Amino acid sequence: MAPRGKATSTREARNPLGAKSSSRGGIQKRRGPTRVDTDGDLDMDGPSKRPNRGPANEAAGSRGRPSGRGPAPSRGAAKVAQIVMKQLGNGSSDLASRVSRPTRGRGGYTEGLTWLRVRGLKQSKAASNADGGLSDLLSFMERKASSLQSGRKRQVTIRKSHKAGEYVFVGANKEDAEELVKLNTFTFAGIQLEVVESDADFEPPNKATESPETAELRAKLQAILSQRYNGESKLLKLDALATDAELVTLGMFETRERALKTFKGLMAICDGLFKTLQEKKDAIESISLANNSIDNVIQVESVATTFPQLKNLDMSGNLISNMEGLQRWKGKFKELDAIYMTGNPIEGTDPNYTATFLEWFPKLRSINGIELRTAQQIAEQEAARLPKPIPQSGPDFRDVNGIGEQFLLEFFTAYDTNREALISRLYDASSQFSLAVDAQSVRDPNGPPPLPWGAYIKSSRNLLKINTHHARSQRLFKGAPAINDLWKELPMTKHPNMKDELSKYIMDCHPLPGLADPTGQSQFGVDGLILAVHGEFEEYDPKSGTTGKRSFSRTFVLAPGLSGTAQIRVVSDMLSLRAYSALPNVFVAPSPAPADTASQHQAMVAELSKQTGMVPQYSEMCLSQVEWDFARALVIFNEKKAELPPEAFVSAP
Repeated sequence: MAPRGKATSTREARNPLGAKSSSRGGIQKRRGPTRVDTDGDLDMDGPSKRPNRGPANEAAGSRGRPSGRGPAPSRGAAKVAQIVMKQLGNGSSDLASRVSRPTRGRGGYTEGLTWLRVRGLKQSKAASNADGGLSDLLSFMERKASSLQSGRKRQVTIRKSHKAGEYVFVGANKEDAEELVKLNTFTFAGIQLEVVESDADFEPPNKATESPETAELRAKLQAILSQRYNGESKLLKLDALATDAELVTLGMFETRERALKTFKGLMAICDGLFKTLQEKKDAIESISLANNSIDNVIQVESVATTFPQLKNLDMSGNLISNMEGLQRWKGKFKELDAIYMTGNPIEGTDPNYTATFLEWFPKLRSINGIELRTAQQIAEQEAARLPKPIPQSGPDFRDVNGIGEQFLLEFFTAYDTNREALISRLYDASSQFSLAVDAQSVRDPNGPPPLPWGAYIKSSRNLLKINTHHARSQRLFKGAPAINDLWKELPMTKHPNMKDELSKYIMDCHPLPGLADPTGQSQFGVDGLILAVHGEFEEYDPKSGTTGKRSFSRTFVLAPGLSGTAQIRVVSDMLSLRAYSALPNVFVAPSPAPADTASQHQAMVAELSKQTGMVPQYSEMCLSQVEWDFARALVIFNEKKAELPPEAFVSAP
């Protein structure tokens, strides 16, 4: 619930933004039965929407400014305000556009730019160009980032950019920024670029080109904001802005358009006061927009972009009459905990608006001071919305005469120690090999740091990114000589011993009939096997001197060997690489509860029989020998399988 304290006057003692205050309260609203008329509030409505005014007000002729609420602005002050507000809306030295998120650049106006910091241009060969190489760098980044996208391609666009010392700061929308940051370590004009997210969440204003009038107004508006900030409750009071004598003196509410620009300027200054989003979040948790005659949040939409992590919001005493007037905030304020809407017409026109609020704002707990759901209920609703994983039942290894098992036991040891001999024995002129880099896979946050992809990326055949026929055909290696040449360039590896560390693998094996017969003797093809292996390996790259771990998936298609060669041959070998993330141990049954040991043992016997083909009696003997350690039972089975009598199996292997 937002703190509700005694309303304080804007003329009371005020302290700078960030300073502590002895005043209490959080989001506050006007109390008492009387409503402030629209002349005394931040009137953002068109003339046709304003309530009829009394004859006395008509006679006063003050349609654009409050009557009897502070001194009218002097003609000189009004003229200065007109000049400055024109700059706020149009000029290149525009206060709002330089500090707030709306920016104008190569792609036109945009909101919510994400800023990246790029290092390397100053040291590159392009630095000697007329513009210091900036245009070449931007074109390079846009072109490369566009080519890296998966799925449907679109043009990545840099919206704004500027140089600052040895860095170039580029601004793009969030989606494009995610593509641009992938260019980190890419080479441009002979230098490796460093592309990282910038600490700043906005583009700093260019003080050198700011007019004196704009600088003076900025300082005044910042002073007004600091007076309206309560550091103790982290509350920013933006209620009844049109009654603020200082804003009235500045002539900020003489017209509807000026009022809109004033609010935008205030948000611009708020945004520019904080270097990071976290600083802003820590400083301001609550905002009051009460009593501002707002009938549509389009008029104050920038609050949602400037303070997306707001917790408490007071909209009481405004003119919101339906949910359409709040539509632009749908899906925003994802951390909002409390909102106040008392004194708005919507209370009478739409009694179900509270239910809609609970759908729009996922963490909203209370409305108008009434708790409608608890934190536990919110957590349960969030958990219910999460996708449920597909149930896993362990590997399915349907081997034929132990061929798949023997192949795997020998393959990875040979790949680690003597790749050339492995190729000459199992690969022939029709064998195919490809590798694909998945740089966006899930990573283990507690695992080792990810290794660079430089040794693999040039040969990567990720079909989500490589989508031209020529590029795809170049990255499909056919024949033993071509595969051998590639494997020589790949880093050295060491896979876990499959017998001793079976839990580090997940393997499936299935018969695959209908493979092409290279001898042409069988028109219906020959029978083979398809094996899918998921696991990990240690890697050492002598060129860069780096060591670490990777995760992999590898799919083999095996067929009978040709006359005079090995028993089998590799028809296809597809290797997919990703950052290290430990596999779940699918071979270990859940730990049995003390009261349910017998049923758990029966389940383990059934699972071991399923995976090994042994009858239950032999499965139970195997498990009991290792004190019901399922992983160890599988190891022993693989070691003693050849020694077991035929009756140990449901059907002889």
